[in-house]
Amino acid sequence: MIQRIALVTGASSGIGRAAAELLAQNGYYVFAVARRLYRLEEIRSDRIEPIELDVTDEEGINRAVSHIISTKGRIDVLVNNAALCQLGAIECVSMEAAHRQFEVNVFGYARFMQAVLPHMREQKSGSIVNIVSALSRISVPGFGWYAATKYAIEALTDALRGEVMEFGIKVVLIAPGIIKTEFVPNQLRLLKTVAHPPAYKKLLDGVHNLLVGEPRAPGPEIIAKAVLDAVTSSVPPVRHALPFDSRISVIARWLLGGRIFAWTVRLQMRFSRR
Repeated sequence: MIQRIALVTGASSGIGRAAAELLAQNGYYVFAVARRLYRLEEIRSDRIEPIELDVTDEEGINRAVSHIISTKGRIDVLVNNAALCQLGAIECVSMEAAHRQFEVNVFGYARFMQAVLPHMREQKSGSIVNIVSALSRISVPGFGWYAATKYAIEALTDALRGEVMEFGIKVVLIAPGIIKTEFVPNQLRLLKTVAHPPAYKKLLDGVHNLLVGEPRAPGPEIIAKAVLDAVTSSVPPVRHALPFDSRISVIARWLLGGRIFAWTVRLQMRFSRR
């Protein structure tokens, strides 16, 4: 019986860590990638092998994939999950910070896809799971740069699916809403590093209001389960949005139209309570 091999990025915490652990529990040998090796060492086992790597390091990615092929002979699953989010008004987030988000969230995903695809094509099988966001179809005030990166991954993923389906490769999007991880606290800490003029005080308050539900949100295990379902299903959904808030937001945008939906979001940002 062939052992299935998975590569998971952003595996030191949150969704990536939960996905790596669940795949390992279900028979996969997992290469867990992240910058924080000390966090990866916490999940090292006979089925999880840490790789310290920054997803912007193209040479490092190619070395990691070469290591996987030379030691295991195949790659069956790629879970692109590593992400960076810098909240703030479009006017105020620096171009450097905007570029950094695209480097990690878009080109980081693309680098891994380009590195694994030749091997998946040769073996005529494989699954690529790109973790995006509820914001990958709906952008809201204060989240513009981050949402732009997730929109871009949606476009790349939809194109890739059509390009590689004849090679037996499945390509799936998973779009989480708010999940209880380190991600939201980290976003709020980074937001404080961006200088905003007083005119944007209501916007900043609104961003906090939208994120206030995070402590009551489900944990990353529900996304990990969606990843496992996607890579083990013969016909996975092309886009899986969860929990319910992620699904309903897309439906609401479609039903209400752009203008009314934007007004509704602003109302929620104004009147939600912390």
